[in-house]
Amino acid sequence: MIRVEARLQVGEELDLGAPGRSVGDQVIFSGNLFSAERPEDRVGRIGGFCVINDLERNSGQCSATAVLPEGQIAIQGEQVGIPVPSPVVNAITGGTGGFRKARGQMTQKVLTSATRELVFEVFDVQSSRTRGSLRSSEDPIPMPPVRPGK
Repeated sequence: MIRVEARLQVGEELDLGAPGRSVGDQVIFSGNLFSAERPEDRVGRIGGFCVINDLERNSGQCSATAVLPEGQIAIQGEQVGIPVPSPVVNAITGGTGGFRKARGQMTQKVLTSATRELVFEVFDVQSSRTRGSLRSSEDPIPMPPVRPGK
């Protein structure tokens, strides 16, 4: 199990189609991942998007990628309450590097409007990870520049 805290830095809503919230609008997000055991240690980043598909439930289909020192983990599924979703469990649909055969699920719990607790239950990991602990990378993970939203 991998437990991290996501601290979102970008959260943009794209109003596509009819003015105001409508089916097909998108929410784009990205931020850094920090160790749950050592909150000062940045261990990766996350980015993704949600496409609104149900106005009554304020829900949408979401896709995200977590980038960790061992590789990437792809996540996909429905979320309710966008842009600040209810607790949700989404599928791990694949990965790269040490996660190239990954499968499992990710549980997301909202801590604040810009902070999430993410728990990855990953199976078939080809990594040197021991007991779910994340190492803070000696070689920093390349991070794109942070550009504040509009």
